[in-house]
Amino acid sequence: MARKPRIHFPGALFHVITRGNQRQAIFKEPQDFRRFQEFLDKAQKQWGVRLYAYALMPNHVHLLLQVHHSPLSKMMQTLLHRYTHYYNKRYRKVGHLFQGRYKAILCDRDEYLAELIRYIHLNPVRAQLVKTPQAYSWSSHRIYLGGTDGGGVAVEEILARWSKQRKQAVKSYERFVADGISQGHMEKYYEVKKQRYLGEEEFVERIEEQLSEAETEAPVRITMSEIVGEVARGWDMAVSEIHSKGRGRLEAMLRVLAAYVGREIGGMTLTKAAGYLRRDLATLSIGVRKLEQKMKEDPKLRQRVEGLIEKLKQGRKKQYQISKA
Repeated sequence: MARKPRIHFPGALFHVITRGNQRQAIFKEPQDFRRFQEFLDKAQKQWGVRLYAYALMPNHVHLLLQVHHSPLSKMMQTLLHRYTHYYNKRYRKVGHLFQGRYKAILCDRDEYLAELIRYIHLNPVRAQLVKTPQAYSWSSHRIYLGGTDGGGVAVEEILARWSKQRKQAVKSYERFVADGISQGHMEKYYEVKKQRYLGEEEFVERIEEQLSEAETEAPVRITMSEIVGEVARGWDMAVSEIHSKGRGRLEAMLRVLAAYVGREIGGMTLTKAAGYLRRDLATLSIGVRKLEQKMKEDPKLRQRVEGLIEKLKQGRKKQYQISKA
């Protein structure tokens, strides 16, 4: 599926999850946890991001962040780059430390803020690393028990939800977290609509109204067979010629076009397209990149492809996908 642009608007709340490459450990010693905490504090202040909670697990990290004017990607790039540089230098490693693209789930702040703080702070308990959340050194739970902002965590704002009296607020918060221990693993915090929303349908619809159609377009229900058929008609060619083993330039371009369209409007992976078209994945992937560049340079081609896409989308239902974080 094509990578969609990151969502950004001031006030957006994200549950961020980033894992070690191949689920390897990203923290080996206490010093590693401390350095990540330092980098996190600096990065969120540098980019004006509000930090509500974090849990640093041995091979992955949970963050709950609210952005303002700067996109989340700015802070995350700064944070992950600095820590990767530190880790590789310390352990004499090279290459990627984190697994691909971090997961950033846009959350309904009104509905999920407190619940997610509790859920993140209980991660070490669910992982059986400790018996109580306060026994874990590498989350923001202890900062909440202290009752005042620290390490960049917006503790006071959250505690005020329970009481204006600090001691009472801390007690209420501690009881709230303890009540969640019996809940165990809550799958609903990992099942997200369209790979990036945590909230009810009303929340998704409200957010999408604020975003451009291009950014929020959902995949439509369509098959590669339908796409190839429409591509063939649009270029006055028989479907069999697109499927043929011939290496003609036009036939090759139309196969690439079909894969591109399938990815853009059907949420299909290039692997799936390559399997359907019986073509080499690497060759098809290179072809798609070349097509995208050519569309930038050739307005007529871009308009023709966009026209094809609009025609294929007409009357088709969108499909909301459920994915695991």
